[in-house]
Amino acid sequence: MLSTQRPSTPASKAQKVPKFSQMLSNDKPMKGDFSGFIGSGRYCGHAETREREDPMSLLVLHVHSSSNNTILSLTDANGKVIVNASGGTVGFKKAQRAGFEAAYQATASIAATVKERGINVRSVELRLKGFGAGREAAFKAVNSVTNWAITRIVDTTPIPFNGCRPKKARRL
Repeated sequence: MLSTQRPSTPASKAQKVPKFSQMLSNDKPMKGDFSGFIGSGRYCGHAETREREDPMSLLVLHVHSSSNNTILSLTDANGKVIVNASGGTVGFKKAQRAGFEAAYQATASIAATVKERGINVRSVELRLKGFGAGREAAFKAVNSVTNWAITRIVDTTPIPFNGCRPKKARRL
């Protein structure tokens, strides 16, 4: 008869299998060997030890331009809102809020508030969202009213990649 039992090894002779990177001559762990991995980056818990740059060195001007209103928000690099304004807060009513002049005045209002608070603005990143008339107005106001350096202009308008079904078309 055939025996189905395996030969047993004594427990005292248990061998410790070395890691592949330890078998080589160098002491550093190789890529893929995570035994002594400390990590660096966003999710490793060492963000407090890293030196962060001044959040006021780069400010972001968000311009949300819709067909009804233009809303502007000046934030720091972390996304914290410093100043905001819109066509309505500047004094325009109803359909006038969506116009070029309302967005221009709102941008000028933000510039005046920043100057009033004594915030030193060196460079600004423009983030444009939507297809209203306030896009060009905010850009022209930043160029003419202020002396802020525009480092980057980004269009953050959401464009669906055949996502949700659009609303029924309006018939006139």
